[in-house]
Amino acid sequence: MPSSRPRSKRGARTLADVRVGSSPIPEVPPASDDPWIETRAGGQFFVNAVLAAPALMALYPWTLRWILRTAGVLNRPSRILDPVPAVADHVIPVLGWLAIPAAWLVVRNLRIIDRPWARRALWVFLAVHVGTVVYTVLRVIG
Repeated sequence: MPSSRPRSKRGARTLADVRVGSSPIPEVPPASDDPWIETRAGGQFFVNAVLAAPALMALYPWTLRWILRTAGVLNRPSRILDPVPAVADHVIPVLGWLAIPAAWLVVRNLRIIDRPWARRALWVFLAVHVGTVVYTVLRVIG
């Protein structure tokens, strides 16, 4: 026997048609007592983030300045973008060689971290470390 309750414009059931308890509530896995960052994998992810921070601070302004100058947008010296690369020129050689063990740690941690967002961040950290090493090697060679 059809229900006398109103239907939506498309003929779908409305909230009034759904009985409470007509379908089982899906099972939700129990929450862990420890936050993820306090697990072994989360702690190693945090260490990787800390190791990538100096390289990001040094390479970001340099890359931004290079992109803007290549595109012809920045034709004159900039008070904001020029001092940071000058400092980075002194810091990058040290960071470059320290990025080698940091990159090894990222590769090692890619094997144990299973969360997709953490794995994407680790790939970014790996690219930062490899970029730092390549920049350092190119600076030493040429």
